[in-house]
Amino acid sequence: MSLNFPAQGRDYLMDVGVHGGTQVPTWYIALFEGDYDSQEDDTAANIGSRATEITAYAETTRQEFKEAAATGGATSNSGAVALVTLTAQKAVSGFALVSSAGKGSSTGILLCYQRLPSPRTYGPGDVVKIPVSLLLANAV
Repeated sequence: MSLNFPAQGRDYLMDVGVHGGTQVPTWYIALFEGDYDSQEDDTAANIGSRATEITAYAETTRQEFKEAAATGGATSNSGAVALVTLTAQKAVSGFALVSSAGKGSSTGILLCYQRLPSPRTYGPGDVVKIPVSLLLANAV
């Protein structure tokens, strides 16, 4: 599985890392149920409708991505995996990191999107654990 960084996410990384742009202080995890492969023109404004965001969970907002300090070009939330409690049966097929906390929000920045190898179905009351790992590496 590899993350897709659409143009909006790559532009953000370049703007902040190279150009001195404003950093997003907190990233949030959005879950999706659609049969969707990320596109170059995906943005925070369109990813929810394109990939069908899951908003049927008990938590009032998208869950925060609580990442560790980067080392070796990688970071993850393995020390604080995000959790959501579903309120309806859903097949989780992917997730994204976005800058807006609002469930179903179409504002902010889409950093990246990951489609899972196969959807996993959960029922009402099931707690979904969302581990996220980011790795930046040179092309081979």
